[in-house]
Amino acid sequence: MSGFASEKSTGDEYRPLLSPPTTKTHRSRQRRSRRALGRVCEAIAWAFFLGFTSCSLIGLYHHRHSWLPRSGLSASSLESCAWAHLEPHLDLLDVAPITRDEFLQRQGTLARALREAGVDAFVAEPSASSAYYANISYTYELSERPFLMIIDKDAHFSYLVPNFEAGRIAGLDMVYSDKEVIGWGEEQSPYEVLAKAGGFNKVMLDEHTRFMIAAGLQGAGVEVVPMSETVQSLRSVKTEAEIAILKGINGFTLELVRSLQKCIKIGMAQETVVATAEALFTRAGVGSGYWSIVLFGDQAAYPHGGKFGKTLEEGEFVLIDIGSKLHDYGSDVTRTILPSGATVSEELMGIWETVHAAQSAGFALMHPNETCSEVDAASRRPVSDAGYADYYTHRLGHGLGLEMHEHPYLNGANAEKLKIGEVVTNEPGIYVTSEQAYKIGKQVGFGVRLEDPILVTEKGGVPVTGRRAQSPYDP
Repeated sequence: MSGFASEKSTGDEYRPLLSPPTTKTHRSRQRRSRRALGRVCEAIAWAFFLGFTSCSLIGLYHHRHSWLPRSGLSASSLESCAWAHLEPHLDLLDVAPITRDEFLQRQGTLARALREAGVDAFVAEPSASSAYYANISYTYELSERPFLMIIDKDAHFSYLVPNFEAGRIAGLDMVYSDKEVIGWGEEQSPYEVLAKAGGFNKVMLDEHTRFMIAAGLQGAGVEVVPMSETVQSLRSVKTEAEIAILKGINGFTLELVRSLQKCIKIGMAQETVVATAEALFTRAGVGSGYWSIVLFGDQAAYPHGGKFGKTLEEGEFVLIDIGSKLHDYGSDVTRTILPSGATVSEELMGIWETVHAAQSAGFALMHPNETCSEVDAASRRPVSDAGYADYYTHRLGHGLGLEMHEHPYLNGANAEKLKIGEVVTNEPGIYVTSEQAYKIGKQVGFGVRLEDPILVTEKGGVPVTGRRAQSPYDP
């Protein structure tokens, strides 16, 4: 064993025999011990230095790479905090879906409008209109093979379907009192099959029907007319059941935003807020229709956003534009908020107040028979007075229901009058990019928007969210 004497151990293994240390070897060992102790101390010092430096670098790296999880800033911690505030509001979602009787009433109302318009039937592909009249989901995937819902002037329900898809279509949860299935084979023209079925000489097409459908019907000798304003208004004016659903999902969405405001912290990443909002909607059972826009600071200068990857810094607003669906009806709520304890400049706070004043001006005019253009113009006056007319770059709002954007549209060119029962969004905003900010003597770009869907009633507008924002800290 390397020149060492050895003795056999009890386990048949060998260990070296070491002679007693001499004075010389003892001193040598002392020197080696002192050198070893010095090396240990030096190693400890280096370890402390490297540890301190690493912590500093990691902190800097986290600051520049906000997607890295940090204590208290992760999606899981944000979700836990927000859910504690949101859970007591789950009862807002306890709203009944549209009943079979209401679907049949809608079909009867449509039939009367068709008779008044002098047309034989209303034709729609899977769309919001097919969902509205017969519970045919507009998420059904369209293809080159037409599947058409048809409701005639006598309220009879039928549908045109490829023969090989008839079984699958029959499994849809459609609503009707009686039905006729008009099937067509792969070797046939579906449009000629429909024309030969009789009773469809002149039809009104839903506004979302593809051009190929219109062209095909016309080619088969069927007269095609666009959807009338009367038929359009059947969906824009909401029933009590629809209003209840819209109040439920929009009220819940606002409470979700309010819950986030209580828990968002400086240093959080955009992706964290987006993921948390989706998790909260899903946890509440309404995550299938989720969508969101979450913007920090100057990113909000682009109303519908842009790149991800930003971390929230002190002095910045958070713009949250968010929604989901309940029984196919959507929510659309926007708040520009500040986390508790965070601050922005007096100038930015003044911008927030100007947008709030613009929303108030539009809200005050949301009465029956006011034109959409007048309401839009009213919301622009406070913005213009503050010198930001050029930075209010979109219309005031739009209808809300089965579609996130539907009739009526509140813009400067629409002379359509508001009707009792319509639900329209009120969402003014001011948006200044960093490039624009420098040109007008500002330090940094910004964007502020506030949005509430408003129910038009005899007495004026009523927020279906239940309340409007009071401040960036009280959304």
